[in-house]
Amino acid sequence: MKKHWLVVLVYFFLAAQCGPMEQYPIVYHSSEQIEQFYLPHHSFTPKGYWYVVHTDYANREDPGKYSAAGDGLQGYLLMHSVVGLINKAAVEGKIDYCAWMEKGDLAYDTERALLGTRLGDKTAIQMVTDPQFKSLFEGYVLTDLKNNPESGNIAAVASHVYNALIADVGNEQFFIDAGYTLKCDCRNMTLAQAFEKFKDQCNRNALVLMPVGVSGRTDIPAGELRDYAIANRLFVVNLVGGKEDNAQVFNEILEWLTPASQVLGWENNNLISEDKFIDPISQHGHLMLAADWSYNHTLTSRDYVVRQPSEQAKGINPRKIQYDQDGNFLSFFSTDGDSYQFITTDAFVNDYYTLPSSSTTKIAFELGSQSLIQLAPTRFSYLFSRQPSPECTIMETFGGGYYYIDTFATEGKSAGNRADLLKTVAARAASHMRQHGIKILHVMAKDFSDPKGQEMLQAFVDANDQLEGITGVEYNPYDGGAGKIYWFTNKAGYDIPLITTKYMLWDGLFSPAQAAQKANAGEPSDRPSFNTVAVHAWSTFNGKRAANAAQLMMDGLDDRFHIVSVQELIWRLRMQERGEQTRKILYLD
Repeated sequence: MKKHWLVVLVYFFLAAQCGPMEQYPIVYHSSEQIEQFYLPHHSFTPKGYWYVVHTDYANREDPGKYSAAGDGLQGYLLMHSVVGLINKAAVEGKIDYCAWMEKGDLAYDTERALLGTRLGDKTAIQMVTDPQFKSLFEGYVLTDLKNNPESGNIAAVASHVYNALIADVGNEQFFIDAGYTLKCDCRNMTLAQAFEKFKDQCNRNALVLMPVGVSGRTDIPAGELRDYAIANRLFVVNLVGGKEDNAQVFNEILEWLTPASQVLGWENNNLISEDKFIDPISQHGHLMLAADWSYNHTLTSRDYVVRQPSEQAKGINPRKIQYDQDGNFLSFFSTDGDSYQFITTDAFVNDYYTLPSSSTTKIAFELGSQSLIQLAPTRFSYLFSRQPSPECTIMETFGGGYYYIDTFATEGKSAGNRADLLKTVAARAASHMRQHGIKILHVMAKDFSDPKGQEMLQAFVDANDQLEGITGVEYNPYDGGAGKIYWFTNKAGYDIPLITTKYMLWDGLFSPAQAAQKANAGEPSDRPSFNTVAVHAWSTFNGKRAANAAQLMMDGLDDRFHIVSVQELIWRLRMQERGEQTRKILYLD
């Protein structure tokens, strides 16, 4: 792969201007490294957009409603097919406008403002009967959402194959009366049959994993992401809830997918635990991205390669740390994993990121820069420009998606190519981190002592000479690593630590008071200790969560403890355990 490197070495400039170093050397990459971009990418400049509204949004996931007005899941999938097919036509250069699916929040409004003139507001029902749009739709594909919920996923694939609208058997007559003809009957099709029929007509560089509809359960997304799948010609898969057991075909699909691809969406956590679908995705060498409640990805990601943001993560100057300070050192980080959908919401900014207690607790945040840069560049800029404090460390989360570093690329064809896949994923993470000044990598494993996990950690360290340290959580429970520290040597000969999480704040497992009590009793007083605390994003304690919950734990710690940023924790550990080389890299001798 052709590489374009533009390197700015700040060290030489500072050395020339300032004499003795006041800042350790920083290297940044340019945005011209194509290997870091792997999600579907489209360059088109619409003259405007149609705002597509859904009149029954509250019941959008209910497959039990039939109405000519476009209600329920039937109407919602129709809207996704309308939006997906219009944007597919825009991507293919057939039209000079696009379609935006009704969605608020500042993150979406910011991206929508870049699409040109708002041409008008219409429902999907209005659009399929409007002569100016009808030429974009070549017919309809048929679902039976009540008797075969899986047919909704299959129809999303058939929609882009046949360039056809998604209709349900309950309102098929409406489409016949509107002049459309049946292109594919998906009512009784299984996922295995659909894969065999459509796999050669689908884009293999990404995959959508989403649940199927459950009557009366609007808390389980069954419609989201179908527009993105249609516009980008992606296959859509569900692991549970179909007519047959899909485990085998799921593995076949993961084998078919281009190695190190993104799987966007989620599965139904009420029917299956997350490791049951993350494990096969990880084992086959792919990256999961929690995006089941996010929207308009084809448009928010438009031109992302040329719209690369310039913002840098703020951090501390490790030369100015008072390394002779005694005591035990503790750092908090807020965790919901690599949840793209979460960090694109106003709630994340208002209720987590910008809390006044974020700065006082020096809490770190998991931000998946790779997903943001490719799916929503303006959101990346917004979040990085509002980093609460340089001491609220931004950590690159999981290196591109949700997977387990010790099971990654251990099954099927990926196992025979694991070394190269590790280098690919590590190079991507290094590129994004180096471009945007992100110094700390955050990872997840089933077991950090597993040699395969350590092999992947070494790949991350080898790829990034600006990596300062790594933090890690083990899956179930997050504090399974018990604070153990592992060391990896980079190519310059410096040792880089992985600090596993020792404490966590999780409702029903450990409250702030219990975690403080455990720390007070468990940390020795005769030597420094360096530990992290995972603060579960969705746990509430006395009405407080995130940094406010961390503050409760802080209040219960004895005076031996010092709360520091994750970045400072890493440097203090390096100075304590690898003092000579740390003083050398920081020019402190």
